[in-house]
Amino acid sequence: MQTITSILALLAAATMASPVAISEPQSLEARSIEYYKRFDDLNPLTKREVNPNTVNSLTPAQLEAQREALLLAQSETAREKILFPNPPNASNDTFQFINNTVTPPTGGSIVLSTVSNFPALGSTGLAGAVGFVNPCGLNTPHWHPRSNELLTVVQGTLIGALILENDSGFGNVVGAPPPVIGALPQINTTLTNYTGMLFPKGIIHWQFNPECEPAVFVAGLDNPDPGRAEAARGFFTAEPDEVVQASTGYSDYLTPQQIKELRPTLTSSFTSIVESCAKKCGIPFE
Repeated sequence: MQTITSILALLAAATMASPVAISEPQSLEARSIEYYKRFDDLNPLTKREVNPNTVNSLTPAQLEAQREALLLAQSETAREKILFPNPPNASNDTFQFINNTVTPPTGGSIVLSTVSNFPALGSTGLAGAVGFVNPCGLNTPHWHPRSNELLTVVQGTLIGALILENDSGFGNVVGAPPPVIGALPQINTTLTNYTGMLFPKGIIHWQFNPECEPAVFVAGLDNPDPGRAEAARGFFTAEPDEVVQASTGYSDYLTPQQIKELRPTLTSSFTSIVESCAKKCGIPFE
């Protein structure tokens, strides 16, 4: 009996000396930071060093001045003097695609080089992009109004998709084909390492990483100022609300109140992660 009493006393003393802490539930941001920290530790390829010798550090005013000077240059020699004032320095002729996808929570990021941030592209007819797509990241449906895009996956897996345009029937004209009602045809495929896909100018398209590993793509565009227009954001921005209601075909499908509540949540570029994929990959989602 004395032995049992002594054991109970020791247990009580240990409990008092080392109380069990009751942890507070983590916020979504805290859980996301913890997830991405583990993700980075397991995926060293997501950490890419920046080469300071290739980073163009011009201010916005300097970039504007360089764009104007290159636009006015009458010869290749004149252009070379603007781009390469201090040989062998190549900073005006290089562009650093910095990866910042590890900043939680995010579905990824696109780094785009255009005439706006890389004036050397001005007379070339070219632009470029590198996309760093986190697990379950979505590059939202969009189109480039002034450029074709050739996208190639260089790491991981992406689903690439484009939506075909409608050119059969405009209004209820007598003797003409009836207007198309319902969803438009979609073209989609799975892109793995070093597989490219063409997204024609003006066609709505998107990419999605369905896997639990990161993906990276590079893309070339045939206009130094390709532009980007968001499909959902552009559509739901229309006012008055009756314009959006009429476009859906049902006046009671979306109420004005629902439209007003939806507009502030619309995003550009990468959205947050896709819920069903996030659950599969164990990524914090709210």
